[in-house]
Amino acid sequence: MKMANNLQRLTLLFVGLFLLAPAAHSFDNYKEFKRDRWDFELGTQYFYSDANYVNMGSGTQKLTSGNHYQLIDVNFSTRYMPSRDWSLFALATIGNAESKNSVSTRTNSSLTQLLGGFDFIMYDGVFQLVPEMAVLIPFEKVDGTADQVLNAEGVFEAWARMTAQKDLGAARMYGWIGFNYRGEGRSYVMPWGVGFQGNFGVWKLGGEFFGTQSITDDKDTNNKASRNAYLNQVDAESYRWYSVNPSLVDTLLYATWDVAPAWSLQFNGGATVAGENAAAGYHVGGFIRYSFDLTRGYSAPRSYEPVHNAVPSGKSNMHKESDTELSSEQKVKKFREQTDDGVDQTIFKPTPTKRPKTVDDELQRQMDDAEMQIELKQDKKKKKKSGW
Repeated sequence: MKMANNLQRLTLLFVGLFLLAPAAHSFDNYKEFKRDRWDFELGTQYFYSDANYVNMGSGTQKLTSGNHYQLIDVNFSTRYMPSRDWSLFALATIGNAESKNSVSTRTNSSLTQLLGGFDFIMYDGVFQLVPEMAVLIPFEKVDGTADQVLNAEGVFEAWARMTAQKDLGAARMYGWIGFNYRGEGRSYVMPWGVGFQGNFGVWKLGGEFFGTQSITDDKDTNNKASRNAYLNQVDAESYRWYSVNPSLVDTLLYATWDVAPAWSLQFNGGATVAGENAAAGYHVGGFIRYSFDLTRGYSAPRSYEPVHNAVPSGKSNMHKESDTELSSEQKVKKFREQTDDGVDQTIFKPTPTKRPKTVDDELQRQMDDAEMQIELKQDKKKKKKSGW
């Protein structure tokens, strides 16, 4: 009931957030592994731009007055952790883009991509090292001739990255670096980032500084003008997608609220700070996540704690007495046999034996005197015969 009340209070707030979404990450950059947990997440991200970065360090260049590009991504993602040291994840994205110039407003909404991958703990010591690998399959292609606003890069991608992270209890620090292969002649890019997170009970507050850097040349590096002309037409001059050799530096602040043990909600936002051949803008958004515990409903076998009795400092009194003394009647005076079982106990009593009658003391004395007199008479007769 409490959970339902909390969700009811959040409904209007989350609907508003859903319509305003972020350029946030679909998965946490700090990797947690909890055995037999399955996360289901509904996230959204909103990006707005009315300027571009042309050269690194030279600031922004405004789009033609009135022009803008905006994108709302809705992400359905899941992450399954079969053990405490690795996980599988997948994500599907629906992109809704809009570009507006002085002539027209273009919109495009479609399922743009499907992503799948895995990560695992490679080293767990002073800190953790977590490799991650994934592939991205596009559903929207860019052919450079269609007259519709772009809502994704539209090429196959495969990436690998390494995250180093440290849990300090009240705080967490993490950072990552990787390699992203992009098909159809796009430049390969290197994603990177660092982050910090503080734990405050049911709240986690954090921030990240991250970006991407082109490390190879695009196939159209020497034909940049034709690509930019196409973007001027369909994306109102924005370099959000399909630009040549893009690089970008971005920021993110976030707050995650653990509404209940199985439910969490995140709000986040940030803005780009530098770049080259990339769109400049801001992003806001968040997600709601349900964590399903697959062990729920199963009871673990009972474990019994061993009883630890204190060891006596001296020899027990039990050893001061012999077995004979312990078993003597003197030691068991208080013992009473339980006989109230309904059986007549008199049948078990032994039959008393009659004590033989004793000879009267006076009669015995007289018999002793008579015997003595007989013995004396016999002695006298013997003396006479012998001449005494």
